[in-house]
This record gives sequence, structure tokens and C-alpha cells, in this order.
Amino acid sequence: MTPSRKTRVFAAAIMVTAIVLMLLAGCTPLRSGNRAGEPTGTGRAVRGGVYHTVQRGETLWRISKTYGVSLTEITEANGLSNYDIAVNQKLLIPGATKQLAVKLPAGGKPDEGVSPGSGDVRLAWPLAGRGRNSVTSGFGPRKSPGAGGSTFHKGIDIDGVREERVLAAGGGEIVYAGRMSGFGNVVMIDHGGRLITVYGHLSRAIVKLEAPVSRGQTIGYVGSTGAATGSHLHFEVRYKGVSVDPLGYLP
Repeated sequence: MTPSRKTRVFAAAIMVTAIVLMLLAGCTPLRSGNRAGEPTGTGRAVRGGVYHTVQRGETLWRISKTYGVSLTEITEANGLSNYDIAVNQKLLIPGATKQLAVKLPAGGKPDEGVSPGSGDVRLAWPLAGRGRNSVTSGFGPRKSPGAGGSTFHKGIDIDGVREERVLAAGGGEIVYAGRMSGFGNVVMIDHGGRLITVYGHLSRAIVKLEAPVSRGQTIGYVGSTGAATGSHLHFEVRYKGVSVDPLGYLP
């Protein structure tokens, strides 16, 4: 073998060895409990963000506000199908570099929670003077009312006159006020105890995110925005992230 050929073979061998070493270095097994994508501790930084440990009284909306990360980004990063979270749950906050303390509402006190149908919670009708005979579509399975309509109604439809005042069914904090697919203009109120009410198809909302509201306060006006066939109020009650029959909470 000529010296030049020997040199080429030797160089090739060095190159192959280097490549093998690089591959082996990149495939070093991770220790148990520290696999990619798993929580590694409170506030521990991971690639693309940090994990936030949910504390009592925190809501997904306040966590979103604290970190300046949209609800959509947080729900998609954690595979959440709704906005319900639990104490001690670890949420990946995309783009964050450290865990932050979430400030509760002024004078706010974490609620220990209530059970639906226990009698601990009573809501008021969100349209003045209404009762059960004003419900035009109840909770549960139904025929789709048209394009974009659901075959399972997660709330009740209450007959209303356009621009009629919509009232808060109970005291709480505004956690959503804006457009939502299918619902048009929507307001959502967090009443504590993991209980949320939803007001849909509004012509407009007159409350702002994080504003405190009292029972009976005007939050918007009846409309027909979104997938609606006429002026009415779509009203939902969500307990622990699950829609339940609002009539169980109304007089």
C-alpha cells in the first residue's frame, strides 16, 4: 500500500471514529424521572418553557395573564380540552424562563369548592323576570339548530329581546370577554369553587377581563351573534370544567 493510500485510509478511519463518538454522545440514556417532556420539579426550566405548579385559588386565565402567554398556547402545550385545572397540577408554560407567583384578586380568598346540586350554590336568572317557561332549548341531546349548531346542548337557551340587559347570575370575576367560535360575543364569570357561568350570543359585552362583578350586575346585552338563529341568551354552568344543567342551580 502506498504511503498516500495509507494516509487516506487512516484519515477515513479517524473520521468514522469521530462520527461514532458523536452519535454515542448524543444517545446517552436519560436518568429515570427526567425523560424529555416530563415535569422535573416546581418551576424547573425545560426546553421551550417552565412547569408551573398550580396553587389553590389560581385559574388558567390568571396564570395566562401572569406569564403573558395566551390561553391557546397553554391549553395546546398541555393537551387540555377545557380550562379546568387542579391544585398541584403541573402546567408547561411555553417560552417562560422561571416560575412566577400568580396574584389572586384583591381581597380574594381561595375557595374550598362546592358540589353541584348540594344546595350550596344558587344562581339568579341572567335575564330579569325569567323562569323555566322561558327556556326555548334545554340542556342535553338535541337536533342541530342549523349550520354550526351542536347536537348536544351544553347549556340552555333563554328567550330574550334584542338589546335586553344580561345580568350576572352570581358574584365573581370576569375571566373571558370576547369572541368565541359558535358563541359569538361571550362573557364568562368565575364564581369560585371551580364554578363558571357562560353567557353567549351577546350583541356586545360591557365588562372587561378580570373585573369583579356582583350578582345582578349588567354584563352585556342580548343578541344573535355566532351560530344563532334569533335573539336569545345561551347560558351555561360549568363545574370542574364540565358543563352541567343550569336548571339545577336556578330557582
